[in-house]
Amino acid sequence: MSHARQVVVGFDGSPDARAGLAWALREATSRTLGVRVVYSEPDLSGMDAATATLSESQVLVTSLNHHGPELIAEAISLAEQAGVAAESVSTSGPAAAVLVDQSRDAELVVVGSRGKGALTSLILGSTVGHVAAHAHCPVVVVRAEGDDDGPVVCGVDGSAGSDVVLGWAFDHASRHGRALEVVHAYAVPVYPGVVPYVPPVEISEATAEFEERVASEVLAGWREQYPDVAVSMSVQHGRPAGLLVAASTRASLTVVGSHGRGAFLGMLLGSTSQSLLHHAGGSVAVIRVTQA
Repeated sequence: MSHARQVVVGFDGSPDARAGLAWALREATSRTLGVRVVYSEPDLSGMDAATATLSESQVLVTSLNHHGPELIAEAISLAEQAGVAAESVSTSGPAAAVLVDQSRDAELVVVGSRGKGALTSLILGSTVGHVAAHAHCPVVVVRAEGDDDGPVVCGVDGSAGSDVVLGWAFDHASRHGRALEVVHAYAVPVYPGVVPYVPPVEISEATAEFEERVASEVLAGWREQYPDVAVSMSVQHGRPAGLLVAASTRASLTVVGSHGRGAFLGMLLGSTSQSLLHHAGGSVAVIRVTQA
């Protein structure tokens, strides 16, 4: 069976994975697509007990006592109840690598922010972070405690990739009947020295006016293309990551690019997207942006 044009979802039975599956089914319905449920069993063969324990903390552990077939059957049943065509992929190996491979022909990859396993912070770093950095399509990281009824929040910075990110956010908000809050953060540079140089008020005001124009230019055209989406724009002085993390607590989804303005070449994920993956109060979409 062809895997083209599907929403890929990793499923391990954990609360966030169940929330991720429900999210993926709603998204597939809105896009008239099928879903591909991916289950990956850690391959611990040939490892001693100590190494196996470490391995389990570094991958998304997808079952306890090899309950894979039952979990897959449950996920397929839920998809059928939702009226979504579904297929499954059951394999072994690190879940991050499996999901990246499955992303090659996917429309979207959906994962829970926490999987089964004792060291969930390591699971987040090794699985979710790896998938968000390496996937060939947008990645949505779902938190079970997120607010499904909130607006879509989108972070833009005027970089070349902002238009791609904003277009994805507008489309998602339109299909799900959500308002869209566009957040643009900026900082007035302070130059270090024996006595740090702080620009005078007129320079700070000019910077604010410039950033307002940047945000307005990014929005140009999208309002006309999506007249059904209620849009608000917030231009604020501050760190993008902190402002977006705060906004994420009221959002149904926070959308950000994989890289932003000023990102170091060669970085797999920008600092803002990394911070959101670790600290957001709800679900996060990371949209792949190619660095120039």
